[in-house]
Amino acid sequence: MTLALVTGLMSGCSPRNPLEVAGDDDDGSSPEATCEVADNGWPGVLAEHSSYQGTGVSQGDFLPNFQLKDQHGNDTCLNQFLGSVLIVDASTRWCGPCNEAAAESAVLWEHMKEIGPSWILTLMVQDFTAAPATSRDVEEWVDMYDIEYPVLLDVQEQTSASWQVNSYPLFFFIAPTGEIIERIEQRPPEAEILAFVQRAVEDWASDLRPQD
Repeated sequence: MTLALVTGLMSGCSPRNPLEVAGDDDDGSSPEATCEVADNGWPGVLAEHSSYQGTGVSQGDFLPNFQLKDQHGNDTCLNQFLGSVLIVDASTRWCGPCNEAAAESAVLWEHMKEIGPSWILTLMVQDFTAAPATSRDVEEWVDMYDIEYPVLLDVQEQTSASWQVNSYPLFFFIAPTGEIIERIEQRPPEAEILAFVQRAVEDWASDLRPQD
């Protein structure tokens, strides 16, 4: 990868018009599939999120549920991870700040988990040319940055379009309930992310942990 591909303004990258290039037409999630609610640090809250849908994409809204394929080809939904603190981002391969955030994300996630139950979820939106991302883009992104958390293929940019993305990367700071606490259209500092995780764990822990 050349330096030009990973260098960008720290303020974020504006969306680009995709070039006319060929892509994988059969990538994406199956509309008929359903996602089982995954286990996490507070299993007592899982049942209440099984029918979660969400309300909107602005601060104070509850992020709408989605279903996309991860790097392993598994159907993955937002509601699988509710009950944990979430950092959700929409990224592209051409965006410098997106690459910079991904390069630090493996270590960041380890620090997050030391604070409390937490996840990072990345939506891969576009490739190097600003065409819709393919499963290969997801696989190469995961390999390049040694990522173990879910990286999801945003099929034909449908999910990111509904999020009304104005600049990449887009970060959502999500409470364990699904509420959007912050919407940030740039790469946030690691210290800001960790401070949010700490605050969210403290604010919601007593409500979310199963009561004896």
